[in-house]
Parts: sequence; structure tokens; C-alpha cells
Amino acid sequence: MNRYFFDVYNSNGHVLDDEGQLLESRERARIEAVRILHDVTREEMPDHELVKLTVKVRSDTGAQVFEASLILTSGWSA
Repeated sequence: MNRYFFDVYNSNGHVLDDEGQLLESRERARIEAVRILHDVTREEMPDHELVKLTVKVRSDTGAQVFEASLILTSGWSA
């Protein structure tokens, strides 16, 4: 198992993951990054018409190994 760290970036700044998670594969890390992206979007979307989020995954050596981003807009038509 390897430890992966999931840093979240949005328009207000970023939150660095200091603990990380032990996962059995890079694929599990990818799935976790997308899950985090989904959860954070659900939390932020009701309060904003524009949500820009990125989850950057680091290995235990500190190297970035994966990145997932989402831009979600909402608004009423005229």
C-alpha cells in the first residue's frame, strides 16, 4: 500500500492534506480524488453560481501523480 495526499484547490485558496490515505493502487487514488471532487462540489454549489475545483494527488514522496478538475456553472436564463 502507498500513502496518497489529496490537496483541494478552489477560488478561495487551497487545503493541503497533511494525513493522506493508505491505498492499494493508483486507480484507488484516482477514484478517491474524483469522490472528493464530487463531495466538495455538492457542498459549495448551493452557495455559488460558479464553482472551480481541483484535487491534486501527491505520493508519499511529495510528487504530484494525478489531478482532477471541475468547473461548474449555474444560472437562470433571462
